[in-house]
Amino acid sequence: MIRLTSSNYHPAYEIHRQGHSHPWSESMFADCFTEQYRAYGLVLEDSYVGLYVALFVLDEATLMDIDVAMSFRGRGLSKQLMAHFLQQCKSKGMQSVWLEVRASNLVAIGLYQKEGFVLIERRKSYYEMNDGREDALIMKLTLV
Repeated sequence: MIRLTSSNYHPAYEIHRQGHSHPWSESMFADCFTEQYRAYGLVLEDSYVGLYVALFVLDEATLMDIDVAMSFRGRGLSKQLMAHFLQQCKSKGMQSVWLEVRASNLVAIGLYQKEGFVLIERRKSYYEMNDGREDALIMKLTLV
């Protein structure tokens, strides 16, 4: 796992951009390298294949994004990214972890549920889609 910085994030941003129908702008992605954020890239054979971006505030962490390159999906790499993220949370003394996920993203929801995340709220029509809007699920994991 490699910590993303303003000088090495470009390949990880491409994974983010290709993995979302409405990705963050590059400047928004680049803003995630301040002290409160943790952003890591997963590298295999000298190439970025995944990433996560998280925000740490007081004793709560928010998983802002986790993604694996299309050609590497289905290999358990999201589990590796999640394990690293949760280890970061524990080492920083986080008491809870929050995330939001598209209601249609059943693979991600399954991963989060296996890690112990529970549904807290459903936000109707939260995410833009090419043909309308989609609900967001707000999920929480309590660490202590």
